[in-house]
Amino acid sequence: MRLVGVFAVLLVLSGCASVSMLPKSSSEVDFGAAEGKTGWSQYEHVETFHGYSADQVYEAAKVGLGNAGFSLRVADLSKGMVIGEHGMTAHDWNVIGGVYFKERHQDTQVKVIIEGSKDIGFSGDVTSEGWTGKILKGLRDYLNDTYHSILRVDKADLN
Repeated sequence: MRLVGVFAVLLVLSGCASVSMLPKSSSEVDFGAAEGKTGWSQYEHVETFHGYSADQVYEAAKVGLGNAGFSLRVADLSKGMVIGEHGMTAHDWNVIGGVYFKERHQDTQVKVIIEGSKDIGFSGDVTSEGWTGKILKGLRDYLNDTYHSILRVDKADLN
């Protein structure tokens, strides 16, 4: 009986998402690859941030992950990546999110990769595809609030 219990625990733990499942740097990421659901509990989304530097996107990535409920695990500006971990959800043991970025001329291209736990439940893979959008929204909000506050116009000032 103990042996069955040990195997059950190992099976559950082997399904958990971990930082090692994600690329180690943006140089390992294909920014032109397919988007959406790209594997068992894996989702990817690419967005280009026009007029923002890699330094600005790096700071925004940390905030975006945090606003989506992820705890920072690894952040390295020189490798163009920020990785966070979200604890247990209603459908997953855990979720790992990676934000990868590379500067191109006046723009910075960003790819968000989400890995959910690889558990085999009654309903199969139910990792939410909304994580990439939540993280990117946090990035956009931070960049707009931080770097474009001067461009905001109060209509009352125009009269």
